[in-house]
Amino acid sequence: PTPNIEWQKADAQPLSLGHIRQVGSQLHLYQVTSRDSGIYKCLASNLVGFGSEWTLKLSVRFRPYVYCQREVGQAPDFQVDVYMECYVYGYPSPKINWRKERSAGHSNMKYDTDIWNSQKYFIEATIPEMSICTDCILARLTIINVEQGDLGFYYINVTSPSFPSVYGRIELYATSDCQQFITHRNNKGCKRIYTKISSSNKIFSKFHTFHFLFFVFFMQLF
Repeated sequence: PTPNIEWQKADAQPLSLGHIRQVGSQLHLYQVTSRDSGIYKCLASNLVGFGSEWTLKLSVRFRPYVYCQREVGQAPDFQVDVYMECYVYGYPSPKINWRKERSAGHSNMKYDTDIWNSQKYFIEATIPEMSICTDCILARLTIINVEQGDLGFYYINVTSPSFPSVYGRIELYATSDCQQFITHRNNKGCKRIYTKISSSNKIFSKFHTFHFLFFVFFMQLF
């Protein structure tokens, strides 16, 4: 029998919106926005059952924007790592780079430090499943072996041709205990880092303590 044609969207959003209508075997979209981006399926079925399936991806050009977690905590000097995440949206796919704030107050790109993959930082960018988001990137920055100097604000800068740059900000703050549930897979464990004191410093420290106690005792005689 003659098949029936049905259009569906892969993210399960309904197509019964005012600007999206199915006319016969065609799908008409009016005044398209970035929310209409995604995978569309054309399904053919009849009394015998479902037949072939045809899919297409609709990408709508739009300016980038970013959603980041506001803050993340980790105990410094415990030999543990921490990661922070942002969802970056935009089409065409925007360029992403991370910065560490060096100046107090507002972000100033002149005084911020660019972040690259190194022994200190690990940068990742993955494309989530369509059911999570379309035309988006999950950007993650891992700070390896968090130290006191790593605390502060981190910025993700997002650029795309013909659109102004946007950025997100995440604060890394200190916690009293190490957070094992957000450690990197190569972390060395929750171990406090102690600064070793040389034997000469120990001798000087003992001499200084003895000199101070002698001075207090001498002053009490007068």
